This record gives sequence, structure tokens and C-alpha cells, in this order.
Amino acid sequence: MNLKRSITAIALNTCFLLLIVLNFSCADSNKKSSENKSYQKYLFKKSLETSQLAVSVVAKDLEYPWDLCWGGEDSNILWFTEIKGTVNQLNTDTGEIKTLLQVDDVLVKKSYGLLGFAVHPDMEKHPYVFLHYTYAKNDEIRSKLIRYTYNDGRLETPLILLEDIPGRSYHNGSRIVISPDNKVFLCLGDAGKKRLAQNTSVISGKILRLNLDGSIPIDNPIKESPVYSRGHRNVQGLVMANNILYSSEHGEANDDELNIIKANGNYGWPDVTGYCNEPYEIAYCKDSTIVEPIKEWTPTIAPSGIAYFGSNTIPEWTNSILVGSLKGTSLRVLKLSSDGTKVEGESVAFNRQFGRIRDVIVAPNGDIYLCTSNKDWHPKANPEFYSDTKLPMKDDDRIIRIRQASDDLRSSLVEMTEKQTPVDNAAMANGIAGAGMAVYQKYCASCHKADGSGSDGFFPPLSKTEGVGDKERFMKSVIEGVSGKLVVQGKTYNQDMPSFKFLTDKELADVLSYVRASFGNGHPSITEDEVSKVKAAL
Repeated sequence: MNLKRSITAIALNTCFLLLIVLNFSCADSNKKSSENKSYQKYLFKKSLETSQLAVSVVAKDLEYPWDLCWGGEDSNILWFTEIKGTVNQLNTDTGEIKTLLQVDDVLVKKSYGLLGFAVHPDMEKHPYVFLHYTYAKNDEIRSKLIRYTYNDGRLETPLILLEDIPGRSYHNGSRIVISPDNKVFLCLGDAGKKRLAQNTSVISGKILRLNLDGSIPIDNPIKESPVYSRGHRNVQGLVMANNILYSSEHGEANDDELNIIKANGNYGWPDVTGYCNEPYEIAYCKDSTIVEPIKEWTPTIAPSGIAYFGSNTIPEWTNSILVGSLKGTSLRVLKLSSDGTKVEGESVAFNRQFGRIRDVIVAPNGDIYLCTSNKDWHPKANPEFYSDTKLPMKDDDRIIRIRQASDDLRSSLVEMTEKQTPVDNAAMANGIAGAGMAVYQKYCASCHKADGSGSDGFFPPLSKTEGVGDKERFMKSVIEGVSGKLVVQGKTYNQDMPSFKFLTDKELADVLSYVRASFGNGHPSITEDEVSKVKAAL
């Protein structure tokens, strides 16, 4: 009897200990998922005309987050991707993060990897998730569009919709949108080959339209072709709202764009950037029908992901396009006309507060989520250009939530301190050197760095180089642009440099003179007259 009691006691104690271990294991797993991502850390409040916004961090320490998608009308799940090839779910109620997929064959380096991503808005009827990413084929960069089926927390049954898409180390796009009539829109950059954007026999530099299974809709503007619109350089944002498809696009050195995408529309690249307002553009537009943007930015801000804000939760922003800005390090709020076809005003929010904003999305309840992009190569190359604080910031990269503040938060949170873009006013006021510096900071520093040292493997240095010392060659390079391989100080570079012929002769002379006199170069200045003569001869 005593033996039986002892055995029973041992068994019960063993079970009890096992339960404790299991409970601790589960608790530790959940705790790690939540604490590791610093769910709901409030930063500050931001006051608008009547609204007060509470700003919080809902995820941190991410690896190059690229795309945000909402997981359904009644869902609390925010999907996000990382460029390294992961597809994740963030529970916005608990902060828990689950990784659903790691793409095995993704090719990742700085600005390419897992790029476009979309979740079908009606997952009950169409449980599909779409991915566009780069991969290697015969030592070349290619990309593919794949549809996965979502089943009980898993992504299964991959179906290739498009593959062998030409890629490059830059200008791969991309974003994906699913329209209310179940069409897949995929935007693709020109893959560094600008003339392809006008060639409708290839898909580079285009926005494509497909059925959910990858087949070509019978009502596409070009028979048996996925091409929906052409003349795109590098579309970085795509959203459909009120049956209007909007896109954001990087300009070359000027004229970033916000466009309304129309069937069979020609958006001009590389013959037209922004509006048809330069002499060479006006001549081109006389013979070609070009769809002009509804908004352009010069100097460029590098617009990225965009979202439509139709909620009344923040009245000041109702009926606006929200634009994440990389170079501009801010959230741009573009107030639309009642019919959505015009931009009637622009405001800048969170200037230089978070660094580079890669994507933005609006939840069904009106909350706004954005993700930062501060671990990539641009901030590392130019910390002084982007912010007072060296990027990446602490806890980067992050997902940040913006919502109307409750009464208790209004009283407890500190007001956001507005930051101004730094300007060396003294330098700006001092003749050619100051004027040249101003132009350089606007158009050149983001690639060649503020000190002219360049970005290794991407953009060549301007310090003590043969090209800068050769006056004629230097002027032609800046005015005409440079394409193809370039060897500088024994290193090979293969990034195209845009033409800066849109600058005035004075601006060109100023910036050319500034570079030739700076960075240890010590070369004589270039005059407006010299610039004018070179322009005329080209």
C-alpha cells in the first residue's frame, strides 16, 4: 500500500513538473516574441490642427523590411516582408511576430531581394499571397512572380506566374496590388536599361496586369500581353483607391512623380521626366501622348511605398495619399481633390524623425503603419546627409504605428520636437562655393557622399580623380550623364549617372566649380559661358 502511494506520488509529481516545464516553455516563447520586438513602445505625440497623434513602435530590430500588407478587413494581422526573403505576420493586438516563409532561392544584396508582396483582400474566397523577388540564373540577376496558397498558418503550393524577368542591381521595382476585380498589378523598373521602358515587346519599365492564375486578361490594352502601361523608370509605390490606381516613381536626378495609372498610358521615360516642360520634352510630347504626373518633386525625395487614407480618424488627412520618403526622410501627405484626380496640397509629417520610410499602410480601423529602411547602404554612406543622428538609429529597422491619441495619452505623451533639414546658411551665402555646395547637396551628395568619397562598388569618388580634373570631360559627363562600366582609381563601377542638363547654366557652373575646388581637388572654376558652349555642342 505504501509502495502504491509512493509510486502514485512520484507519478503525480512527475506530471506536475512536466506541466510546469511545458508552461514555462510556452510562456518563454511568447515572451521572447513580444519583448524582442518591443511591442507598443510610445515615442511621442504629434499635434495637427485639431488632432493629436500617438506614435508608437510595434516591432524593432528587423532586417530590411520592405512591404506591408493588411491581412483582411476584420483581421488584426499585419503582414510584412524582409528583403532577405522572409514573410512575417505581426499581431497588432499582442505584438507577436511569426515567420511563415523563408524564400530559399532569393538573391539578396542591398537593394534587391524580396521586393513586391501582396495579400489577397478576400482570403476566404481567394487565400493567395503574391511575391516578387530576385534570383540568380546563369550568374545573372533575374526575378519572378510567385503565388502561394495560405492554409492554416502556412504558405503552400507555390505557383510561378512569371519568371526569368530581366533584373539588375538596381531598378527592379517593385510593388503588387490586387484590384477589386481580381486582377494582379505588378510594377517593374527598367533594370537599368532605360530604352526598354518604351518597348512594349518586353516587360521592363512597365506596369503589368494579370489574372490571379498568371494568365493574361482578355481586356488588356495590348492583346495577349501583360503590359498595362509603359514608360516607367522605377516605380516604388502602388495603391488602388476608389477604382483609381496610383503609383510613386523615382526620377533620375529630378522629377520624382506621383501618377494615376491608365490603361495603355505612356509615362514618358526616358524621353520625358515629370511634366512636359523642357524644350526637348515639349518637342517629344507634340508627337506622343504622354500621361503627366499629378505631383512631381524636384529636388528629388525618393518616394517609396504609398497608401490611401480614406478614414475619418484623422480628419486633417482624410482623402489623402500617404507617401513614404527615403531621401526626404519623412511622410508626405498629399491632399486629393474630391474626385481623386488632382493633388490640392502637400504637408510634411515626421520630418527626419525616423530616417528613411520604405512603406506605409492604413489599417481598416484607420491606424497608420510605416516601416523604416535605415540599415541599407544609403544611410551608411551618408549619415550626415540624412539626419542629425547617425543611421541606422537604435532599434532599427522598425514598424511604427500612428493613431489618434486617447485622452490619457494626450496628457501623458510629450510633444514631438520638429526637426529642420540642416542647411549651412553661411556657406550658401558665400558666392560660387556656397551656391555650388547647395546644388551638390540637393543632387549629388546622396550618391557621392557629402565629402565626395563615393560609395564603394556603387558610386565613384570625386576626390582627386582624372575625370574631375579633365574640364571638358567633366562637363560632358555631368550634362549628358554616364552609362556603362566606369573604372575610377582602379575600381569598376556600373551604376548609371543621370543627365543634369535640366539645371541652368549657372547651377551647372556652380556645382562643377564646387567639386573641382573641393575634396582635395584644387582645380580652377568653370564659367557659365564654358557650360553654355559645351551644351550647345552636344
